[in-house]
Amino acid sequence: MVALGARTPIVGQGTAEEKLAHLRELILNARAMPMSASCVINRSEVLAAIDDVIENLPEEIAEAQRVIDRSAYKIAEGEAEAGRIMAEARDHAANLAQHSEVIRMAEQIAAEMRSEADQEAAALRRETDEFIDARMAGFESVLHKTASQVRTARARLAERSGLDTGELPRLDKRAFGE
Repeated sequence: MVALGARTPIVGQGTAEEKLAHLRELILNARAMPMSASCVINRSEVLAAIDDVIENLPEEIAEAQRVIDRSAYKIAEGEAEAGRIMAEARDHAANLAQHSEVIRMAEQIAAEMRSEADQEAAALRRETDEFIDARMAGFESVLHKTASQVRTARARLAERSGLDTGELPRLDKRAFGE
């Protein structure tokens, strides 16, 4: 094995994507074997980098869950505010029930307030869904890149070492939407 200089895996720092980029750099900078597409890598460095990515994925998933929870809380706040506005509108309309014109106007105002509250709640939901979708798309991209890099690395190892790829454990492609 050939050490790749003073570089060590980024343990405990950075996002999964940054850690995968570091792993890719380790492989790209590995010493090439003469007259071959193969290279010599430091197994412990690469395994440590892979383990670090695996260990930190749950943290990124937990962060995505916190974002979802905060969004749900904001939606609940918006719905509570809409309920409060509606209750105020009903109380106001009840106080003005003595005059038919006043009642008609109160019902119109209440309907407008309800419509505005519904529009605000819908906009909040849409914004939250877009934000969550963007975060999940990023996470999905990281997972796809990781799976692709692992498949490529395994294929190279099998090719270089003459391993029977049938003996190697397979990734469940359904887990990655493939």
